[in-house]
Amino acid sequence: MAGFDVDDVNLEFLDVTPDPDAYAVIVLSRHESSSKTKSLTVHYPGNPTDESRFGGRPRELAYAAADVGLVLLQAYAKRAEESGLLDEYEVTLEATHHGPTGNRKPLTFIEIGSTQAEWSDRRALEALADAVIEAISVETPGSCRPAIGLGSTHYPRPFTVMELRGEACFGHIISKHAIKQVHEDVIAQAVQKSSPGGAREAVIEKSSVKSTLRQQLKEVLSALGVTVREV
Repeated sequence: MAGFDVDDVNLEFLDVTPDPDAYAVIVLSRHESSSKTKSLTVHYPGNPTDESRFGGRPRELAYAAADVGLVLLQAYAKRAEESGLLDEYEVTLEATHHGPTGNRKPLTFIEIGSTQAEWSDRRALEALADAVIEAISVETPGSCRPAIGLGSTHYPRPFTVMELRGEACFGHIISKHAIKQVHEDVIAQAVQKSSPGGAREAVIEKSSVKSTLRQQLKEVLSALGVTVREV
């Protein structure tokens, strides 16, 4: 474990610290949102579009440890339920956003949102800590056939439910807002940088992605050897 006097969106040196031999890095962070929703979140860093307002490079995705994210999300939800947090907090995946993007070591962010009150909530902090301890205690994170998610909102409820039920293991998720601006090379990155071994499947939320765009995405994904599931 290590702490740095650097904004977490600018942690572009994690390939060499804190443990050069580690398979992946879990970043413990605060989540902020304009809605101030109480949330316990897991996500991967990256900038799917030409914008990079919060660290990293535009049109670059980090390597995503989907297997680690799966353990974190499921453990986070379990601890939240045991602590009675689910009456107040939402446990959710987030769409891929912000930096850092340049590390080759897979990253997973686990966060508490969205105000000082939640960041200081001992129950939420303990749930986060327990989820991290469980993730780092597992030698092999488990069965994970990485998938990417396309469409839905920044807090993609359908993808979260699938992962909590063990029906999918999500790496990068590109929201319905970002997918309209995404280039083919970013789709390829989402597939190739979802660890372990790259995504084998893409899950598209039909209701949030227009049919013409869905068809274009299917053609790109087919060329990458990725199967498509629509939900």
